[in-house]
Amino acid sequence: MLRINRLRIEIKTANEENGGIYGFDEKFSSGLTFIASDNNTAGKSSVLEAIFYCLGFEEIIGGRNQKVLTSVYKSTIHDGDKDWSVLESGAYLEISNGNEIVTIYRSAKMETRDPRLITVYYGNYDSIGNQSTQPEDMYIHDGGAATNEKGFHSFLESFLHIQLPLVQTNGNNQKLYLQVIFSGLFIEQKHGWGDIFSGMPYFGIKDAKKRVVEFLLGLDTFKNEREKNRLKSVKNTIISEWKNIFDDINRNATHESCSVSGLSIQPKIMSDNDYKAIAVTTVDKESLEDAISELQDEHDSIKCLKPRNIDNFDDLNKELQTISETIDSFEQKAFECHEQITLSRSAVTQAERSLEIVIRDLRNNKDAAKLQTMGSVVGCKIAKNICPTCNQKIDDSLLHLGNDIPIMSIEENIRHLEGQKSVLEFTRDSHKTNIEQLSLVENNLQSRLVTLRRLAQTIRSDIYSTETEWSESVVQKFVEIESKIRGYVQLQSFIDQKLEEIRKLSDRWKKYKEEYEKLPKKEVSDLDAEVIKTFKNNFVNNLRKYKYKSAPDIDAVDIPVETCLPLIDGFDMKFDSSASDNIRIIWSFTIALLQTSLAKRGNHPSIIIFDEPAQHSIVTSDMESLIQSVLDIEGAAQVIVGITLNNEELKQFIENLPEEDAKIINIGERAFKLF
Repeated sequence: MLRINRLRIEIKTANEENGGIYGFDEKFSSGLTFIASDNNTAGKSSVLEAIFYCLGFEEIIGGRNQKVLTSVYKSTIHDGDKDWSVLESGAYLEISNGNEIVTIYRSAKMETRDPRLITVYYGNYDSIGNQSTQPEDMYIHDGGAATNEKGFHSFLESFLHIQLPLVQTNGNNQKLYLQVIFSGLFIEQKHGWGDIFSGMPYFGIKDAKKRVVEFLLGLDTFKNEREKNRLKSVKNTIISEWKNIFDDINRNATHESCSVSGLSIQPKIMSDNDYKAIAVTTVDKESLEDAISELQDEHDSIKCLKPRNIDNFDDLNKELQTISETIDSFEQKAFECHEQITLSRSAVTQAERSLEIVIRDLRNNKDAAKLQTMGSVVGCKIAKNICPTCNQKIDDSLLHLGNDIPIMSIEENIRHLEGQKSVLEFTRDSHKTNIEQLSLVENNLQSRLVTLRRLAQTIRSDIYSTETEWSESVVQKFVEIESKIRGYVQLQSFIDQKLEEIRKLSDRWKKYKEEYEKLPKKEVSDLDAEVIKTFKNNFVNNLRKYKYKSAPDIDAVDIPVETCLPLIDGFDMKFDSSASDNIRIIWSFTIALLQTSLAKRGNHPSIIIFDEPAQHSIVTSDMESLIQSVLDIEGAAQVIVGITLNNEELKQFIENLPEEDAKIINIGERAFKLF
């Protein structure tokens, strides 16, 4: 929830009386608060602008930074018959989330301070200046403002205990920004009464109005769509991995002149019988196990043949010994190569971890530099010899370094971290290159080892060849049998390994199917349908309370779940509504969002701001109905209304409201007075 506790606006002028500071300083009720004046152009909208501005929501007004503010903040302030030039201006906004209180300061005109800089004081306004109230500078309307630690809207999202959903934009996903959400809650005077969400800033969000309604009402739509997208990704990943394993198995089987049957090309939940049905057969339609067994028997029978005497026995023995020594040497080199590859991979992992830390530190320092460029001085950790990354004192040391040791500036920190980043990236890439080169060497060694082992086997066959006339063919057959056995055994081992991966994928596929079956079968869940029904009923009831007349049959009004916006006979209600009835639609819709969210435990922050809701000659009785419906809201909610009391009947109605129900801040002729 969001509560506006207090607003203090300070406008410094050249007037020497009382320091020349004009402004506004008022506390707000946690329920209904009126900022009232007897006439227009007294500054009510300028006061409400400061709330938008301090929260970084001025895009709802129509722009960014101080450009959207009225001239009283930037150029001239009127005091009776005198005009004073504005030297500096800014505003303090004290807010609460129901448990914690912070005060936000943002400058409107200040030469040394960028308007994108926001200072957050962790306490109420009166505690500013106390040692216990720590300030922190943050930024807005710049890259990372909604995601980085020093981004103000990232802080505000966390402070309000809001978890913004990701929504689809032009090809990407991004947050449903706070400015977009609050455009349905803060209705400003100039543009806000044109249509529902007419003040919504454009961020390229698809169906942005619908997304805001879904979020505020706490519909399952976001959760369901996010879950559908996640499961779709899981499904595609499993299908891809299964297909790769299927192809690997068949490719390796074909290489050994074998074939595989019984393995599905598509993922499925595998049973024990499914695994038993998977068969690998040779070209002779013999099972791999039987083929290996027969070849092993034949191999053993050949080994039992007695060797014959040969003339070059000693020479062959020496050659065999040399080859054996070479094999041992190559095996040692291959082992060392593999060890170096393992060490390099470990070094890559360590470098990447260190790189993540350096990148995070670099981002923090760049944020600190950005804040410093914007004019941040309050709470600057570097100025206090505190590292912005680890929050430790920079001069901490076991040795006394003296007071003349220079401390690195933020710019030097950034250069140092960028240097570290470059070194770590170079280290990581060097190890990756080393892994590639060592892998080539290892593969070459393994290939040569295969050749040497076959040569050694051939020599052994020559040494121990039989006394038969066909010794050469026997040796050749012996080598071929060993080669086949080796190929079949390797294939069997490979397939066993891949089938274990298939088993894991099958388990993942089963889990995916179970989670998919839990998804709502209907396009709209029963719970969502009930929430939308409640929302529609609240909206229609509000229309009746506010005496909406443009539709002959108000029961024909519908809020379809496809758009979450009100229609009548399938068309936008605005097209057939009078100007005053269009205002009633906005009242009804905005109040209904709050009513429904409170009743159904949605995500509404329980605050509404209406600036001059009595547009287009709204009659007093309807304004009274609006005010009464606010008072009748069941649940804690804050509503701030900027209103002109130029109607005696309305003025009397508001002034007669009990103090416990409403607070009236009457600004008189001018909102900004000399302090």
